[in-house]
Amino acid sequence: MAREGAVPGSDVVAKTKHGELTVDEVADLLPGGAEIMEAFGRRYWVMYYAARGGNWELARYEWRESGKLLHALAKTRPKYAADLAEFEAGAYANVGTALEARDFPAFDRAYRAGIEASDTYHAKWKKPFIRFRLPDRPPDILDLRGAP
Repeated sequence: MAREGAVPGSDVVAKTKHGELTVDEVADLLPGGAEIMEAFGRRYWVMYYAARGGNWELARYEWRESGKLLHALAKTRPKYAADLAEFEAGAYANVGTALEARDFPAFDRAYRAGIEASDTYHAKWKKPFIRFRLPDRPPDILDLRGAP
């Protein structure tokens, strides 16, 4: 169903209980790269302190969920897709392997290598000013200790 005044090619309409939106309008509502990476950074932070505290289940959960964010970024910003896939298959996979092994020293090395890789990719894309740094304190919104 075409909407009056719709741009040609963007006339597919989704109906919600609040009204109608074109597919282009829905696409405009998607989070951008900055929002996705901010969420990724928050999960990466929680993951570190959960692993350090022995809450391996939470750390693995944060790893899986942050991986979904990498996939979302690749879909919404396809120009980064190849680098995101390379990061996921390399540095990020190493983090997951260490989490599965419950090996904190290996996790710490892989985690920090992931930060270095992130800095390299940001520099490649002319954004060297974006540099994740692990906060020196754990987040206080979750119990980061292992299950009792």
